[in-house]
Amino acid sequence: MGAAREAQACLAFYRGLGRREPLQGLCRAVLAFLEKLGQFAGSSVKRCKDKNLEEALLLFQEMSKGLWELDDADVLPLVRCVLAFQMETTNSSSSFHKLEQMVKKLSEGKESLVAEEVNKLMSSLTECKQVLSPGDLQTVGMFIEESSLGRHHWKLSLAPLLLRVAATLNSVLQDSTARSGDWGYITVKTCLQLFQAMPKELSRLVWSKAENTEILQNILGSLLQVVMGKTANKDARLLASTALSMLVNSAAEPERGARAVLTLFQLVDQGPGELRFGELKVETSVLSPDGLEKLVLTRGLLTCCKKEILSCRLDSFSPQACLLLDVLFPVVWAVSEERKDYHYYRFQVFSLWLQRIRESLPELWEVKESRVLAENSELLHRLSQFIWNNAESPVEGASEFIHSSFQCLLEIHHLECHHFEALERPLYEQFLQRIITMPWQVKARYFPLCTILPYMGTDKVLDNYRDLPQHLLNCLATNHLCPAASDVYKTILQQQRKDWIEREEHATEEELAQKWAWHWLPLLASALTSPVSFLQSNASNYLLGWTLRLFPASYTLLAERCGGGDSAHLRAWVVLLNSRKIITGTLPLEGETLERLSCCLHSREENIRLAALGLLCCSPRTNQALSEVEIHLLKEFLPLNLNCDSSSFRQLLQAAVKKALVRLRDSSLSQLRSKMQNKAAERSASTDPERALAPAIDFVEWLLQLSISFLTPGSNYQRKKTSLLLLAAVLETCTDTWRPDRKKGQPPQNMAALLSWARQRGCWDFFSRSNSLALLSCLQDSTNEVRELASELLVCYFPPALPEPIAVALFEHAQEAVSSPRVQEAEAGAVLMKTILQKSDGSTLKRIFPEGKEASTLQPRGLHFAQYLLGMLQTHYTMACQDLLQAVSTNPMHGVMAALRKCLLEVPEGAVSMLKGEHVQSWQELLSSLVTLLGDISTFLLGVLQSRQGPKANQQGAAPSYADMGNAIGSLIMLGKGLEQQDREDSVLLSEEHNLILTCCWVSVKEIGLLLGGLVEKILPLAPPTGPEPLLPLTTFKMAAKVFQEVLLKCRHWGAVEGCSVGFTKFCTALLNHPHAELQAMPRTMLAQGLELLSGPRSSSITRRAAGFPVLFLCIVVGEDSARSRPLLAHCIQTLLALANTPLPQNWDQTLDLPQVSALHVLQTLVRDSGLGMALLQYVTPMMALLLKALGSSSWAMRNAAIQLFSGLTARVLGPKRSRDDGCAQDGVSPQAFFSRYPQLREILLAELHSALETAGQPAGGRFHLCPSLHAILALLAKLQPGADGLSSVSTCFLEPLLQLAGNPIYAVRVMAAKALVPVVPTAGYRSILLRLAGDLAEQGGVLSHNTLHGRLLQIRALLAYAADTNCLSADAMRSVARQMEGQFWLVTPAQQCPLIRSAYLQVISLLVGSCTQGFAKRLREVVSSELDSLRPGQKARSTKLQVGSAVFHQGITHFLCNEAASQAGAEKVGGICLLLQEADVDIQTAILTWVIERDEGRCKDLEKILQLTLLENLKSVLQGRRDKEFLKLYLEALVHLCSNPSSQSQAVSHKLLGSAAACVEVLLSMVETDSPGPELLFQSLCAISLLFVLGSKLQDYPLLERWCMMLERCSRSISSEMLRLAAARSLKLAGADVIQRALEASCPSLLSVAVRLMDMGIYLLQDEDQEVRREASVFASLVQHLSGAQPRDSCVFIQGNKGLVCLLHLLLEKFWHCQETLHSLLQHLPTLDLSNILTELEANKAVSLYKEDEPNVFAEPAVLSRLLLPFLLRLLDRVPASTQLCELTQCWLKATGPSILHNLQRCKHWWSRDAVAPLHMKALGCAKVHTAVTVLLVKARLLAHALDVLERTHLGVSEIHCTSQELRSELVLVEELLAQHGMAPTFSLDYEIADTRSSVRAV
Repeated sequence: MGAAREAQACLAFYRGLGRREPLQGLCRAVLAFLEKLGQFAGSSVKRCKDKNLEEALLLFQEMSKGLWELDDADVLPLVRCVLAFQMETTNSSSSFHKLEQMVKKLSEGKESLVAEEVNKLMSSLTECKQVLSPGDLQTVGMFIEESSLGRHHWKLSLAPLLLRVAATLNSVLQDSTARSGDWGYITVKTCLQLFQAMPKELSRLVWSKAENTEILQNILGSLLQVVMGKTANKDARLLASTALSMLVNSAAEPERGARAVLTLFQLVDQGPGELRFGELKVETSVLSPDGLEKLVLTRGLLTCCKKEILSCRLDSFSPQACLLLDVLFPVVWAVSEERKDYHYYRFQVFSLWLQRIRESLPELWEVKESRVLAENSELLHRLSQFIWNNAESPVEGASEFIHSSFQCLLEIHHLECHHFEALERPLYEQFLQRIITMPWQVKARYFPLCTILPYMGTDKVLDNYRDLPQHLLNCLATNHLCPAASDVYKTILQQQRKDWIEREEHATEEELAQKWAWHWLPLLASALTSPVSFLQSNASNYLLGWTLRLFPASYTLLAERCGGGDSAHLRAWVVLLNSRKIITGTLPLEGETLERLSCCLHSREENIRLAALGLLCCSPRTNQALSEVEIHLLKEFLPLNLNCDSSSFRQLLQAAVKKALVRLRDSSLSQLRSKMQNKAAERSASTDPERALAPAIDFVEWLLQLSISFLTPGSNYQRKKTSLLLLAAVLETCTDTWRPDRKKGQPPQNMAALLSWARQRGCWDFFSRSNSLALLSCLQDSTNEVRELASELLVCYFPPALPEPIAVALFEHAQEAVSSPRVQEAEAGAVLMKTILQKSDGSTLKRIFPEGKEASTLQPRGLHFAQYLLGMLQTHYTMACQDLLQAVSTNPMHGVMAALRKCLLEVPEGAVSMLKGEHVQSWQELLSSLVTLLGDISTFLLGVLQSRQGPKANQQGAAPSYADMGNAIGSLIMLGKGLEQQDREDSVLLSEEHNLILTCCWVSVKEIGLLLGGLVEKILPLAPPTGPEPLLPLTTFKMAAKVFQEVLLKCRHWGAVEGCSVGFTKFCTALLNHPHAELQAMPRTMLAQGLELLSGPRSSSITRRAAGFPVLFLCIVVGEDSARSRPLLAHCIQTLLALANTPLPQNWDQTLDLPQVSALHVLQTLVRDSGLGMALLQYVTPMMALLLKALGSSSWAMRNAAIQLFSGLTARVLGPKRSRDDGCAQDGVSPQAFFSRYPQLREILLAELHSALETAGQPAGGRFHLCPSLHAILALLAKLQPGADGLSSVSTCFLEPLLQLAGNPIYAVRVMAAKALVPVVPTAGYRSILLRLAGDLAEQGGVLSHNTLHGRLLQIRALLAYAADTNCLSADAMRSVARQMEGQFWLVTPAQQCPLIRSAYLQVISLLVGSCTQGFAKRLREVVSSELDSLRPGQKARSTKLQVGSAVFHQGITHFLCNEAASQAGAEKVGGICLLLQEADVDIQTAILTWVIERDEGRCKDLEKILQLTLLENLKSVLQGRRDKEFLKLYLEALVHLCSNPSSQSQAVSHKLLGSAAACVEVLLSMVETDSPGPELLFQSLCAISLLFVLGSKLQDYPLLERWCMMLERCSRSISSEMLRLAAARSLKLAGADVIQRALEASCPSLLSVAVRLMDMGIYLLQDEDQEVRREASVFASLVQHLSGAQPRDSCVFIQGNKGLVCLLHLLLEKFWHCQETLHSLLQHLPTLDLSNILTELEANKAVSLYKEDEPNVFAEPAVLSRLLLPFLLRLLDRVPASTQLCELTQCWLKATGPSILHNLQRCKHWWSRDAVAPLHMKALGCAKVHTAVTVLLVKARLLAHALDVLERTHLGVSEIHCTSQELRSELVLVEELLAQHGMAPTFSLDYEIADTRSSVRAV
């Protein structure tokens, strides 16, 4: 308040001073400056404060010279004012710095005056104070650091300041709360600031004998206590060590400083005693070391201690000793090896030590007289081993320190080699080999590779590492490895360019590009043209830009590789152009480039469309205007891309459009500036900018209208969201609204000039009434995203107050909405309330709250709204207590609570008014009443679910079961209806009343949690600055805590628990971080109560019945400050571990929860939460030991909980999955990194494995002894990733146990043991292990159990599969393994009787087939072929014995033969497969069909062609044989899979179908029409029928076509299942275009009718809610559009669905306009809605049900489609005179619909003319039915007017229509104007010219 008073006094003084004539101008400037300062002080948002202070500084700089001419008395008020503001901004360094600039300016002319005032202020801080407050310390520190005058004062007053600091530090250390809080931290920070700013002054006190050193000795002693752990604040300890280092730096002689450091470490090692620090003596009697003190002290010294001190020779040590190497390194190494919970700092200390070594190398060489890191030295080995061991550490921030350490190590090595002239440098080769042997999936290998490149050279690296390009390509397909691969690629390219230019100084860019291409062109081209969009995107984002920057001529080489016509090549071409445009700045769009770009803009693939859009919108300069071509393409693109499903597409679309808008804005501003600068040539300047500005202004206006026109409820969610995003882009870019919440994107300074220019032309009326109404309709949307975004736009950009009539009507509607039982409507009402609060002024409040006009003008808006809503909530609660059944349907409470939450928590003005003195009491009363009421409501609702209400409601300790809740609600309903309770059968479906009560209870409970948590989070920081007392009394917070406990312990609904947990987390976080001791203690008390409840006996189940019980613990421990120690978390986990380890009682009851089980569930919840993150890693080992023990428990609940804990724990320690494949090699960490992180865990797992091997043994009494934890251990090991370490790796101890597990009798254990073996074996040892395993296989007749044989084969297969995937085995190694396996050929012959072993051996050989000899391959083929021959129908007698696994073996044989035929494509092998398909057993046929379906198409065209002919040849017999449905489905699916490609439809195929196609179609149609084959078989049958129509030599059977068309129509209905609709779309894709082409060629009426119906189906399916259906339908539309071209069908580029819909409409209009079905089908798309009935229903205001009836197709938009159809229907009606049939159809339509259209127009006119703005109008504004009906009515009215006009011109009429076309048009204009005033009439016209559709589908 001091600054405010000074500002008021200063204003008054300069107003008076301004009356003097010569000082008027200066005083006006001062007053303007003071006004800005006042705005700075009054702002609550930081960016607003910064902006106002920046403007004040500019004003001050302009007037500062004038101030020097004033007398001191005249300047003194301003000086005091500025200094007062500076005193109050010590918590913001940026604000303080700006004010300090003003002080410096004042000092330039009035230095003594300013210095005197500063001295007074500084002296006031320490006068009459023994202990300084945190605020005083903050001020002192800020003035010492930032203020020259303040620093000068404290240098002169050092003694009293040290006295106060010493007293404060001593006092703080005595208080446990203060020393661990901010006070202790700030006190230590002040010491550091003092030591740092005044070294000379302190040096005299420390290093020379002086008087009054006791004060500094006390400070030193206190700092030592902090370092040793007297405070729990880790940051304070780190600052204290830095302060000690600064004190060491004050030594004039380095040796004395070094001796002081030695004494510090001796104190740490030896314990309490006397410390001699220079001339200071400190007695340390009591120390409390915790193990962190050495790290803290070392970090401080390494951070800021002078290198002269660290590297000086130590006298007391050996002759060549220094601090860095002989004192600090042992500490650094010991700290690095420790496994305590400060991993980040131990890596930091290690990195800092290496940095200081690098900085001090010359001094160290002088001391040591030799190399510090000599080759093969122990020190170098330890350092490098530590770096490699921790390269994959999961600790956050560790990777940066490891990278820094590696850089330092190499740099030190390089400098030493150079200094000592060492020519051989083997360390580089060693490191490179280490990198090469690491798997490519390890991210940690790439940074060392980048680092080592400059030292070795790129040529040497690439020669030694030939797989590097392929590994980089692999990285691009793995998201988290892309940045690393990019860094390697960039580093190599930079180094290569540098080397090549050094070798050939005059090399041209083309020559350099050719050199680049030799190494990298195949890699980059294959990545850019990859069909995998992820790989393609990463290649363009990470590699392409660097390539074109470093080698510009590579563009031509890449463009040649990207010239293909498929989607992958198209996208590669676009991104290549985009990158070139970004780099060069220009790209001409003309000719073939323009045509191809247009094709990309309408591609079916989203990534191609986005890339093309980015090419249009991007530019290296923001003031580069859009060309006419770019604007035209944008106008063509945007309307077709508003309803895309993908959220990312919408976001990227908005970002691209925003770039275009910025270009338009900045280029327009540039034109305006040039116009203003050329005033002399006004004529010429007035025309050019006009011409340049007009396109930009028009495009923004067009985009504004486009966005607004689709914000109606008749649009689907996707279109509304995209339109809102586009509108947001327009408002952010093209308005002058300053957004304090944005760091970037603020409007340019001269934006007002551009706005004025645009508005003079009648454009850019952003805040019109119609635009406001459009956004208000979005506030009533059913989705939260649309509501919130619309509300944000209204609040941020539109005028501060809504028009009063609209606000009043909207408030009445909001009252109704918040009382709706439907959750979405209630939430919409809450958003309406919040928006009205933010957009209302005093006059609006008087209208809204007429009962409190005086109060509404005196109280803040937020307080008045909150009071009103609180009264409303109290009313609803009272009604619920009286009659809950009635209340939940008419006045539920959750909507009002949501409104309260939004108005109190999301409106920033409320928090500001809470701090104003005149309103504090009102707010306190309101908030206390609110918390009390919420507690009552919570108790009431939980009591309802427990069938108890009243004073004894809290007696039951556990939540009710679902059955109990059902009974309670049932009784309540019967009671509410006045019926007697009677026995009744349970119904599967809940009644409407039951759902209403449940919804009201659960949603209300959820809202209570969110509201209470948010309130506490917002209120606690608002405590008055005079003390820590909160705004509300403690009883209120205790009441809130009780509510949370009740809900979490007695609620089972997960949604309610989740919502409550969000609020409870906020609640605990706010309490734990508040300085008030009692508030901090509340979460601790709740945790203790929860642990007591958990461990105590109880008579009912808790965790299984209350999902919130574990969440209770989670919310409390998550609330702790992550930057400090977590005592609550430590206590909680230790208690839980102890409880879970407690042995089970002998007689435990399975119906009750055991405390041990509950503890495991809580631990699992803690582990799975991401908020605890790294804090839990220190408890991994005890938790793993616990769960392994629990897996062997006799209690099923215990075992189940342990399994869940194991799942969460493995996910935590191994990190998140980075791929969808569960066994993907990119996931996990290496065993070396894992066991280095958890060394004790290795011993635990190993012990369990040995135990499992000991207990397995031989079965006793027919029973095996199982180890329950075995599978979990194997699963954990299998999730690791193979490392590069040799056979001495830490993981090889697992090798022998895993090899022994190959003989385990359990199949699943053998499989998992094989998977676990892969990461355990280092990649360098794969060959030896494989040879060992292959050699251990038994010879024929040898003794080896089947289990062991099978297990070893599984292990060989697992190792070979990984080796094949990663290419880590050489060809020679593969051949060696193959020779070993060939020697075990008997394992696949009938001599081996176990089919599983034979199958496993065959799988191994399949992986080695390329390395086997030809003779072996022939023998193998003979054996497996004879095996299949024995299964033929005539040979089955030979193998009547059924064996386990035989089907698996036979399937494996089949796939082996198919793969061999596909890879070698020999006629004999292919013929054998076809013979099997015709004659073999059904299982073999099924295996072949499955192989065909699963195999990628096009990989072996010869085999596919022959299989295709075989399937077609046998189709008729298969259909007639009526095989089982599953086989028939597979057969048809394989047939469609092989024949669907147009390239496969040859003459040979047609020849095979001669005479049989019609019969096959007849059989299939009969089956799908009569047999009800099921959706899957129906799907394949329809696709096969469609394919037969195409393949069967243009099958001309019209009745079959008609039946097929009818079947498709039935399947394409929106009420059909997704699979049937997809079948219809797929059928259209396969045959639709051919049928339409036949119809166009034959001009047969029947065919034309079928063609129109097919296109009509296409229009419906292009609007289907399933994306896959729309994609298939878009292919059909693309093929139809492609019919007019001369290119082959397979060259067609598939277009987007919306573009396809327009193309179908154009084709209907051009080619089929004369068909009677055309007009009928188009009119069918206009829904039949009676607006009169809809408005009547709206007025009736009936009670709504809980759920709306689901629409069959939520994606369809009848209103939008109607607007789209309008221009096509108008053009079709224009052709009425040319067709008698069309004329008759038009007259029939007029007679049928004309009268109802006219009636509805009149009803519409009357309804919206009654009142100005009524609540009913607001309701209609948000009603989708009303909007759709109005839109369709207007469309039909225009059609009616146009049809009348056409008929009048042909002298025809319709007797039922009693008006002319001109009269109807006039009436229509009036209705449209009336509707527009109420936001109901869309104004944007959707019209697509025919010429615009062809270029987008041309062949590329």
